[in-house]
Amino acid sequence: MKITDLGGHSGCKILLCEKNNNEIFVRKISSDKNYNKRLAVQAKKQATYSNPNIKVPKVLQTGYTDDGLFYFDMEYVQGITMAEYIKTIEIGKVRSICESIVNNIVSRDSENTDVDESIFTTKIASLKEKLQPQNNPVINDAIELLNKHSWKRFRKTQCHGDLTLENIIVKDNQLYLIDFLDSFYDCWIMDISTIMQDVQTMWSYRHDEEAEINTKLRLLVFRDILMDTVKRVSPEDYLEVYYALLLKLIRIFPYTKDKETYDFLNDKTKSIINIIREMEVCEH
Repeated sequence: MKITDLGGHSGCKILLCEKNNNEIFVRKISSDKNYNKRLAVQAKKQATYSNPNIKVPKVLQTGYTDDGLFYFDMEYVQGITMAEYIKTIEIGKVRSICESIVNNIVSRDSENTDVDESIFTTKIASLKEKLQPQNNPVINDAIELLNKHSWKRFRKTQCHGDLTLENIIVKDNQLYLIDFLDSFYDCWIMDISTIMQDVQTMWSYRHDEEAEINTKLRLLVFRDILMDTVKRVSPEDYLEVYYALLLKLIRIFPYTKDKETYDFLNDKTKSIINIIREMEVCEH
């Protein structure tokens, strides 16, 4: 069997495997035994994800290596990531993609009607404790906003967990979701906010010095159409997406090591705070 190492995230190894009969599949292997449980959850999320219009690679089998590392095999989807696709996509096609994402991800069904908001308050308290020594006014403002916010709109739903543009594959005009992630809370609002992290703050493009102005314009068009669609489909959750995005950005700070990334993150966090405050003033 021919095996090609594709790299991976979270330390996990991702292998492209080609059998002698030309059958191709992808194997994802846990980084270590401590990560086994998390990868098993991710495999289950991928295997049970159900959507009539957005596909995922089929999970073929699960198991353990001789070293006791959990792995799962999945269908190989040879396409292009949305992060790359958006660089050349016709502007006219952006609307149909955004509408497809929102219409299929926004969920009106939930596991329960009541939200345990303590999950969010506990997460925010933990972040506050970690980030307090930095004494950063932007972080302090963000924590204050997040603490005051009600999270009752965040009803549990089906959720990808890390829906970046890199994790959306386009093949023959069909969207596929890859690299599911176990997250501290599953809600479609969190998924939309992750896309917004790319198209609003351009997080995945922060090191791409060669990113053309046309790509940035497409990202802004993508953002506007995405959020316009959210406002039309679920207007009461429009502001919630920005609160989820703010929480997502704050969660990155503890892992930020270099000054360039820290300054970028700080600037984008400040801009989201301003957007939230402006929107709340308009609502009142």
